[in-house]
Amino acid sequence: MSSRADHQPPDVDEDAFELRTAPGHLLRRLQQVHREIWAREAPPELTSVQFAVLNILADKPGIDQRMLGELGGMDRSTTAEIVRRLTARRLLARFPDAADARRNLLRLTPAGREARRAALPSAARVSEQLTHALDSQERKELVRLLNLVVDSHDEPFDRCPPSASRPR
Repeated sequence: MSSRADHQPPDVDEDAFELRTAPGHLLRRLQQVHREIWAREAPPELTSVQFAVLNILADKPGIDQRMLGELGGMDRSTTAEIVRRLTARRLLARFPDAADARRNLLRLTPAGREARRAALPSAARVSEQLTHALDSQERKELVRLLNLVVDSHDEPFDRCPPSASRPR
């Protein structure tokens, strides 16, 4: 019977792994910090993901739910649930696609535009507080690097096999 250590690459020292050098761990911690700041600064009736949806639709009115999910980096079920909730709150409206009656398109309602507008200063404060330890140039570099990493995994979630390695 082989042990877990037998399956490790030869240069891995299990005792030397440092979480402070693990991007995944640091990103998870950063997400926790973001959630804490958002809860403190943003309107309580709007999550950061809901704000992102409102922001996407303000920029791209009339897209379908699939495109909304892709632009927001959300899987189908998350997208559907957020759209359902925001539609129930009358922040989004669905309307039939003139070219394909089977497909619904999405747009902000006047209340959705107002909710987004009202949350913009909060979103800016969240970003400011999240990166307060960085100077202006470092903030730009952080955003550039985060976009580089995200864009390297740009295949939609629903079509990307969990263990697929991506060609470079």
